[in-house]
Amino acid sequence: MTILKFNVAQLLREDIGSKRHYTFNEDVLPLDETLRLRAIAGVADFIRTASGIFAHVKAQGQVRLVCVRSLDEFDYPITVQFAEEMHSVVDVFTGAQIRQKPIEEDPFYLDENHMADVGELIREYTLLEIPMNPVSEAYRDQPVSYTVESDDLPDEGDDEGIDERLRVLREWANRQNDNEKTRSD
Repeated sequence: MTILKFNVAQLLREDIGSKRHYTFNEDVLPLDETLRLRAIAGVADFIRTASGIFAHVKAQGQVRLVCVRSLDEFDYPITVQFAEEMHSVVDVFTGAQIRQKPIEEDPFYLDENHMADVGELIREYTLLEIPMNPVSEAYRDQPVSYTVESDDLPDEGDDEGIDERLRVLREWANRQNDNEKTRSD
């Protein structure tokens, strides 16, 4: 549950196809135990459907991440845009529980007070947008080069300290080093 909720009870009392448009700003939205989406701004459009509302949301904010190249923290800008149907659990006219379940595999629901928890949707879509290996702006355009160095390994003749299972890897490293030497000559 988040604090970014909209009361759609009045919209649920209107005809199918009725619309509402909201803009919102929020300081912080917890994504998990450590990550926070900050400086959130966005718009939410709600359309009345037969079983609840259809929410179309566009939001942007910043998440503090750690760069995988420099290990420095940086602010990563996030923009999410999504559309989801949110189903009612209580009939807005009678107050009775709605027994018919939606056909979706993992549906979103309005709560018993007809509140649309847009913050939970933003949280889930933001977590999907965060890169697995974030790179800060300062390192984004720098090429990454890797070399195979075996200077610290014992000489070929001294195989006592090397695990027998790693012999193939050592041979590959030696071939790579030999190729580098012939290219530079």
